[in-house]
Amino acid sequence: MAGEATRNEASAGALTAVTAHHRDEMRHDDMQQDDAALPAAVLLDPARLNPTEVVQAYPGPALLVDPQGIVLLNNEAGTQLGTAFLLGELPELTDAVARSAELNRPGSERIELPNPDGSSSLLVTLLPVETGMERRVLLLARDVTLERNMAKALLDSRQRYKDLVSCSTDFAWETNAAGRFGFVSPRGALGYQAFELEGRSAREFRADPAEFDGGPLDGMLDQIASAERTRSDIATWPFEAEATLDAIEVWLVRKDHTIGCYEVSSIPVAGPDGHWIGARGVCRDVTEARRRDAELKRAYARLERLSRTDGLTGLLNRRAFHESLDLRLAQQRRHERPGALLYIDLDNFKAVNDIRGHAEGDAALRALADYLTEKSRAGDLVARLGGDEFAVWLEEADVHGARGKAQAIVAFGQSLDVLHGVAGKPLGVSCGVVMSDPARDVSSDALLARADTAMYQAKRAGKGQVAVGDGDGEAMP
Repeated sequence: MAGEATRNEASAGALTAVTAHHRDEMRHDDMQQDDAALPAAVLLDPARLNPTEVVQAYPGPALLVDPQGIVLLNNEAGTQLGTAFLLGELPELTDAVARSAELNRPGSERIELPNPDGSSSLLVTLLPVETGMERRVLLLARDVTLERNMAKALLDSRQRYKDLVSCSTDFAWETNAAGRFGFVSPRGALGYQAFELEGRSAREFRADPAEFDGGPLDGMLDQIASAERTRSDIATWPFEAEATLDAIEVWLVRKDHTIGCYEVSSIPVAGPDGHWIGARGVCRDVTEARRRDAELKRAYARLERLSRTDGLTGLLNRRAFHESLDLRLAQQRRHERPGALLYIDLDNFKAVNDIRGHAEGDAALRALADYLTEKSRAGDLVARLGGDEFAVWLEEADVHGARGKAQAIVAFGQSLDVLHGVAGKPLGVSCGVVMSDPARDVSSDALLARADTAMYQAKRAGKGQVAVGDGDGEAMP
């Protein structure tokens, strides 16, 4: 037991030092890895999500952790949370981190954080992020201890309840069995004074997304629809709760006809005979928080798209192409459909960069990318693998169709020479083609290697050629 305590104390004591080390290391790694993966224009994009900046700027407890439970970075407010997480005192949060990283899906977890005065209740949002080639998880926590304690305090006495909520920026309420407000915090709610709400049904204020058509919602209609579906799944409307409900989100119409998102915790109220006579609870306006959440999700989705896209051409990058091709090969085996892979390489491209400059070389790459995209069909995949190498997956293509497609690409290479070539070193295209047999279990790596071999067969044959490889990548006549 003494050894265990010593280890825990050492781990907790080392958290600050580890955090400082990882902070410096991550700044260095993030700059190197992101610079390698994304163009400069993307790095300067203010919408780009930077985990280090988010942790440092977040007003509440914030951590960056890896899926194995190691705290990589925390802000000052997150020191206590980071210590408890590192010492394994929050197993439910550890499991949630692992799930979020594995599924690459945001989530949330409500935890109780032990402290000398009892415990704090935290609502933790989990956001998986890609840092270089590694997936990490942002933990952004909000202290919801007040809501928890206030809900419990309602059981003590109505007067104590009124004393607490009268000094709160949230609004408290009580409804009768008909769902009509009998009490609202003295400060009022939804832009109304308290007396204006008394006697009115809470259902009058339910937001109907169909009535707003954008406007004040600023792109949040999808969230409202989701909230409506969630609300229809719960046993009761929170303002008529016959069971304790905690942190239920509802959308309500304000006096100025805008709508807001409110987090509601409520408990049922029983009369002297024990029968249900209404409900009481507390509401917090979380509209701006949800708007920020939506913006953060959009930024994360945009970053995910950028991480899968070649910055120069807009095509899939190598990583995204491998992932997509593996999925297509699995589908091909299930449905027993043919397919073909084209491996494309520009001939004498180096001479263009060396003599006419990189801007001219970039123009040639974009011209080829535009042609490949224009000639692709729905279901095809087009990627820039790096440098002057491209790949095209042809869905449901036979060998004759694949060869014809490759020959058309090689022919297009002649127009590249006219616009971007160098005298004496004609700019052109060599293309290797391999067929994918649905009866064979082959990976994207293996198929690309075979197509690459066929492409070099085309180059050895004199460049500006098409070589069709057999199942093992050897060129066929």
